[in-house]
Amino acid sequence: MTVTVSLSAELEDFVEKKVASGEFASPGDVLAAALTLLQERDNLDAFSTEALKLAWTEGVTSGDFRPLDLTALKAEARRQYQSKG
Repeated sequence: MTVTVSLSAELEDFVEKKVASGEFASPGDVLAAALTLLQERDNLDAFSTEALKLAWTEGVTSGDFRPLDLTALKAEARRQYQSKG
């Protein structure tokens, strides 16, 4: 597949430097790597959302939950910290 892409001068310079450094054989290889990273990021975002939904569901269905008392939690943490010192 052949695609024509218009890049800003800054991105064009970046691509040229990547090819000139020998890191990539062609501008197409640079763009393919960039698109692969974009695809991986999108997949990670979808995975993270699904993992969070699953964790939420597991937590709710476990039945083991109660309101969080931050004051008591901090006091307990301080007590444990002081008992170690």
